[in-house]
Amino acid sequence: MSNKSRTLTRRPLWIISSYQNNRMETLTIGPELDGGFLAAFSYEEEAEAFLWHLGDDEKKKGWRSEEMTAAELASVLLWPCAEVKRVVLDPLPLPLGRAMLFVGGVNREAFLRCPSQERANIGIP
Repeated sequence: MSNKSRTLTRRPLWIISSYQNNRMETLTIGPELDGGFLAAFSYEEEAEAFLWHLGDDEKKKGWRSEEMTAAELASVLLWPCAEVKRVVLDPLPLPLGRAMLFVGGVNREAFLRCPSQERANIGIP
């Protein structure tokens, strides 16, 4: 398992989400790019900095940073982010709304395998 995958499964993460009509919506980047990317942040401050760079139209949608475990993030990847292809750790925001600069990321299938592998390593079914 890569170091980035280990980081994604061992500590709390933050994503950017919004709740409207009792449904969770997650901020995804580039959905037109083969399903897009879900940004996950190592620290709340990084997620908040990304939020700060969103355009005014995006800010009106009620986006906020939300802490979650790797298992909770895996659940988000199953729904509502079933089309997302990669999880990107700590992308750098660009002053163009949802635009971001990132290096690499973790393939969605690899990420979905990581939490179960981590639980197995500590004896949890």
